[in-house]
Amino acid sequence: MVSLIKKGMSLGLVLAAVLSVPAFAQVASIDYIGFGYETGGIFPSDPGDELVVAAIADWVDAEFGVDLGADELTFHVYGLISTGQFSSGGNTVVAYTGGFLEIYQDASKNADWGVNPPNATSPGTFSDGSLFFQGSFNDFTLFFTPDGNGAFEGSLDALGGTMIDGSCADCVYSWGGSFTRDAGAQIPGGYHLQIDGVFQIDAAVSSDTSNWGSVKALFNN
Repeated sequence: MVSLIKKGMSLGLVLAAVLSVPAFAQVASIDYIGFGYETGGIFPSDPGDELVVAAIADWVDAEFGVDLGADELTFHVYGLISTGQFSSGGNTVVAYTGGFLEIYQDASKNADWGVNPPNATSPGTFSDGSLFFQGSFNDFTLFFTPDGNGAFEGSLDALGGTMIDGSCADCVYSWGGSFTRDAGAQIPGGYHLQIDGVFQIDAAVSSDTSNWGSVKALFNN
C-alpha cells in the first residue's frame, strides 16, 4: 500500500465552508486519505469527464463502532461527471453532476491503489466487504488555486448501508477536504490528485429520534 503524508492546504475560506457545521447540530465524522483521477485528465477538466476517488479511513468517531485496528473503511466515489472548468476570482472551479459515494467495512484490510486505474486492485479493493454507507451527490465542486492545489466539497443524500437503517429528514451528509496535484512519489502513476478530507454527518437533535436506526445513538447522548 502506498504510504501517505497528510498535507494542509491554503484555501482557508473554502475549507472553513466545507468543514463548518451549524451551531445547533451534533457531528459525527470519518477522516480519510486517498487518490483520485479524472478520465481524460485534469487541467483541463472537459465536460463529460468522470472523476473517480479511492480512499481509506485513517480516523473514525468511536460512535460508529468501527475498530480500524481490525477492519478498514474504504471509500469509492464514482459517476461524478464534469460540467467543465471556469475561472472565478483567480481560481479554477470545476462543478460536477451525478455521482455516488460508497463506504465499505472490510476485515481483509487489502486496499491497494496500484497504478493506472482502473486496475486489478482499484477500485475493486475499495468496494469489497459490507456496504457501510451509500449516498448520491446533490452537488460536488473542485476549487483549484493558481498553484493547482485546492479543496473540494459536496453534499449527499443517504441511500443505505449498515450505518443507517432508516431515514433522517434533518441529516446533512457532506464530503469535503483538500487536495494536492504535486507530481511526486506520493501520487501513484495514473492518479491526478492526492486527497485528505472528512466525511461528516450533521443532524439537528430536536427531532428524528424515532427514525434514526443505528445512527441515532450518535446524537442521543
